[in-house]
Amino acid sequence: MSVMGGQIRDHAHSLATSANQKTVYADLTLMPLALNISRNPHLLRLTEEVIETLNLTDDTVVIEQNMTRPVGYSERIKTAENDTIFYARLTKNAPFTRFVKNRQTVATKYITMRLARDADGNYELRNVWLGRTYPALPGDPEETEASKDYWSTHAVVFNGQALIASTLTKDCPY
Repeated sequence: MSVMGGQIRDHAHSLATSANQKTVYADLTLMPLALNISRNPHLLRLTEEVIETLNLTDDTVVIEQNMTRPVGYSERIKTAENDTIFYARLTKNAPFTRFVKNRQTVATKYITMRLARDADGNYELRNVWLGRTYPALPGDPEETEASKDYWSTHAVVFNGQALIASTLTKDCPY
């Protein structure tokens, strides 16, 4: 739990303390963090392992950590011209995600996490996933100049994710 402006956040879960004594917590009900943790619960243990080695000082932090051992499978892969690609939204407010059918996830030694410092100087885990860092989807508030280029050659392996059927398209929306 974390105290924000004198009030304890209802869904905050304390994860770990950094090497410089900053508490890192997460609201495990927020998307996409909740989805990533529910699909890979061991991410919480891996996150704790990494956080305990960090000196956190910046307002926002993106950490790509090589765990030096296999830790799971990344759903984001490089695509080829002959891949079956489609686009859809995972949630009503989410941008379109580029998906690939009939491909497999790839083994990875990396986890990536995004943290943000709160008003008390502690950190909230905003997201964590298996695999390397990547730019936000086109249309996301955190979109970068690299987003469209990256997502034109990479996609999320479709593995039964809950999609909004009315948004399904083969035409690139960006």
